[in-house]
This record gives sequence, C-alpha cells and structure tokens, in this order.
Amino acid sequence: MFEARIVADHVSPFAKPKIRILFYTDFVGFSGNNGFALGILRDLVLANQPFFAEFEIDLINRHDGGHAAKKLTPEVLGRYEQVWFFGLLQSNMPGEPENELVDAEVAALRSWMDAGGGVLITGDHSNPRPPGADPSLPDYLNLGRALGHRVPRAGELRVWNDRPDASIEFSHNTHTPDPWGSDINNPIPNDLDPYPQELILRKRFGRPHALFQGRRGPITVFPDHMHEGQLLIPAQFPTDVWPAGRLGQPKPEIVAQGTDKRNGQVYGVSTVYDGAAAGVGRIVADATWHHYFDINLWGFEKGGEVLDRLTEYYVNLTLWLTPRRVKLDVNAQLLHWLSSNMSLRAVLPEGFRVPGLTAAGLVREVGGQAVLDDLVWPLEGTPGVPEELLLGALVKESVAALSGGDVEAFDTASVFERGLRAGAEEYAAELRAALGDVEGLGELISQGIR
Repeated sequence: MFEARIVADHVSPFAKPKIRILFYTDFVGFSGNNGFALGILRDLVLANQPFFAEFEIDLINRHDGGHAAKKLTPEVLGRYEQVWFFGLLQSNMPGEPENELVDAEVAALRSWMDAGGGVLITGDHSNPRPPGADPSLPDYLNLGRALGHRVPRAGELRVWNDRPDASIEFSHNTHTPDPWGSDINNPIPNDLDPYPQELILRKRFGRPHALFQGRRGPITVFPDHMHEGQLLIPAQFPTDVWPAGRLGQPKPEIVAQGTDKRNGQVYGVSTVYDGAAAGVGRIVADATWHHYFDINLWGFEKGGEVLDRLTEYYVNLTLWLTPRRVKLDVNAQLLHWLSSNMSLRAVLPEGFRVPGLTAAGLVREVGGQAVLDDLVWPLEGTPGVPEELLLGALVKESVAALSGGDVEAFDTASVFERGLRAGAEEYAAELRAALGDVEGLGELISQGIR
C-alpha cells in the first residue's frame, strides 16, 4: 500500500519466491453461503502481495466430488507452504465416516509441518453433538472440529469439546455496539456493520507480536462476532510433540485478546507458536473463522482504515507462516533491492549504523516490522546486537557481493553469515571502547569527591 513510491524498478532479476497457500475446508468456497465465504480474504491477500514475494491461493473442499474425495496427501501438501483450515463439520457421522482426518492424513501433515509447513487453525463456537454421532463424544462439539482436532500441534490450541456455544449465557460475544442500539446478540446487522472489535495486544519489549505490527502502528482491530470459540494452551509440552531448538523449547502463547461486550470478560483471539525456533513449522490458532469470512468483512469500507489494517494483518500472517527456506529467498530479494536504493547508497560510507537505520526505515515502509525482524535476524531467539548494526553490515556485504555485476554468483547464505558476523564484531568493538572509556573512572570520581 505504500511501496509504489519507493520501490521503482530496482528489484532482483531472479524470480520472486512463491508462497503458496491452501485454504482447506469442508463447507466454504470463495463465494456464496450467505457470506460464509473466503473470496474477500483471498482478494485482499493477492491484491496486496509485496514486491519481494508472489502469493498463490487455492481452495480445496474435502467433500467436493464425494465424501472425503479430496483428502490431504503428501503430494497435495507438497504443493504448498501453508495450509489454512476452515472447517464446519463437528465429527464423523453415519454414512460420513471420514469427516475427520484419517491416520494417513495426520501422518502426512506431521511430516510436512516438521519440514516447515505453516498452519492457520480456525473453527468457531460449539453446538450440541449432532444426532447420530458417536454417543461417547462430549455433549458439545466445536464447529470445525472434524478437520481441526487431529492436526498435529495446532489441534491442541483450540477447545474442540465443550462450550462456549451459541447461547447468550455461554457464548463469547465481541460485537461492538453500533450507534442505533442494535441487539449485540444478533448477527445482523452487527456482523455487517463497520464497527470492529478492539484488540488487547500482548507486548514484548514494548512491541506487539509481528502479526499485529502494521506500517503505521499496532493493528488493534478484528472483525467482531457474537459467539466466538475458545483458544487453549496445553498443560504439558512433551518434546516428541513440541520439539526443542538450540535455544530451548518454543511454546505457544496468546498474543491478542478480545473482550466480551456484555460482561467485560477478556479471552484469547489469537495464539502463535514459533515452531521455526525448533526447526518445524509455525502455527497461528484463531478463536473463530469469522475473523476471515466475507460476512464479517462486507461492512468495512474499501480503502478505509479498518480494512487496510486487516489487510496488513492478513499479509503479515502469510509472511509469518512462511517456512524459513523460502524466507531466505525473500531476504535475497530485499537485500538486492536495498543494495540498489539511492537513498541508502548515499549514506553507505557512514559506518554501519547510519546505513542500517536508513535500510530499516525502508524495509518497514515496504514490509513492516515483521519482515524487518526476519531480515535482520533469520535465526532463533532475539539478537543481542542492535538491529541497525546488523542490517548495516548486511547491506554492505550485499553491495560488495553485487559490485562485480554477477548476480548469479550472489550467495545469500554467505552474505548473511559475513554480514551478521561483521555486525556482531562491530558491536563488540563498540563495547570494548566503551569499557576502556570507563576504566579508571571509579578512582577519579573518588579522588574528585574527596
């Protein structure tokens, strides 16, 4: 939305990395279903893809062509970097024995996710167990449970069996009241109005999670709905399910909360799991698919602030769930672009910090803070080196690597290794110099005071 002014033609001659997304569902399409559809979401993501990546979106309905005719297989999953689950059905039923994922699908998903595949898991509130379903199942089953509850790791991040349901008494209602005093317990007109819910964002180091960092500040709005689902953080994290990385075991955390407008209760609407820190795929769990459906997006003005902010979130989601192997290609595109930027080239002789600050401003403008974070430190954990030093060193290394004009010889991994090392060494030199400046100050202070 802000790129055209500064991107110009200075982009990499290499083909842009593709980020391929599968919407996997058992009931919705891109249109119809009285607004229970994903067409607006698809169009927003595709119309706002950044210059440094190419997005592709497909939708597969599990039951298109017959019951469970389109299962998830290694071949299907291999065509995508991400799967976004939008299920409605609750369980297996007589005559429909494979509404739920079967063992082979679970195994295929586990292998694909362990290799870096990203997952968005959604559902909605619970309804009573359908007549004819297995009577040993709980009395209330979540909408979307059939597709969602067996997805490795991701399935553990939502409540599938039990309330909240669709009743006024036991629901989660985030409907923001409209100026006409409409009953917030009714979906119409509240789902269709232009008034979103306001989120409470968890912050770390003064900033919200990457998903909710917009180019113009935090993304604090979501579509509202009168009965959302419930997120869940597991009580235990066995390492055979939740692996550890070199810096420890990443665990899921709720990063955004909503407020029930009837009683002020606060509960989670978005959970993240940074599996990349353990070498596996990332996961985002959402309280409801109403945060993505046409019916909940229709009311927001095209080109208006609310829809723009939501679009930033959807693009952030796409980029954040992208496997690390693809992000290396994304970073190569960004470094090539930065190396050609005239504003940056003008300050390149000024050490590391000034070029780094300039480059950081450019990346925030075209991709946001989340993209900058992955560019500055494409490794586990949080760097102990200021981002401007690391980024300045990376840009200098990139310019040097491209100075010979042989773009084909550009080795992204080598550029990153040299650049990050140089930035770390520069910071160490600064710290040593600062230590030298203060050595002996204690005695000087004592002598001066006495």
